[in-house]
Amino acid sequence: GGYCKFNNGEAFANYRAPEEFAARNLDEQIDVFSFGNNLYGMMTGLWNFYDTDDDDKVQTKIIDGEIPFIDPRYRERSFADHTLVDLMKRCWVYDPAERISIFEAVDILKKAVEDNRKEEAVREKE
Repeated sequence: GGYCKFNNGEAFANYRAPEEFAARNLDEQIDVFSFGNNLYGMMTGLWNFYDTDDDDKVQTKIIDGEIPFIDPRYRERSFADHTLVDLMKRCWVYDPAERISIFEAVDILKKAVEDNRKEEAVREKE
């Protein structure tokens, strides 16, 4: 069967997906958006939109399609950070129909672990 459709109505929260602010049916894609927020918090140690505590401002940013600031240095720090930045951005795609699925996200993480192991093995041989 399909995912249980539900409707949250309007709500305030930093971790909400854009579609949660509209009164319409929702699906598992809201969780994918939130997963991107969780990755952001783990990577940076910050709340998304850490520059304000005002829920109304955060809600407006999300509705307007703004994503949290990601320091460009994360892309250059390591293979893992680069992969996580790309994954976050795919989780934050505004249109839920275009957003990555959680299964695709898991596959990306599994592949990243495999690629990282291969990279480490090459370094050990050097």
